[in-house]
Amino acid sequence: MNKDIFWIAPLVGMGIGLLLPMPYEYYVLLGLVIFVCAIYFFFQLNSQNVFDTTLIWVFGFLALLYNPIIPIYLSKGAGVILSLVTAGVFIVIANKDKV
Repeated sequence: MNKDIFWIAPLVGMGIGLLLPMPYEYYVLLGLVIFVCAIYFFFQLNSQNVFDTTLIWVFGFLALLYNPIIPIYLSKGAGVILSLVTAGVFIVIANKDKV
């Protein structure tokens, strides 16, 4: 399986969600996609014994924030800011060669 899908899918999904008015179900599905991708990078980075554990903590936090079991509801403004920050994290991981 191509690992690029794990950073491309959240970025495309968040781009669509930020630019177009989408139904609530889209954002629920997008949260699930971000959760799965954050878990993937959390375990990938954790298995590599990375000395800089900042990204491991960031992806663990994102996985908790976007978890589908106990969802966290935010206002629209906070959701947009969180989406932009999350997109930034996935852009950073896209530019890393070690994952």
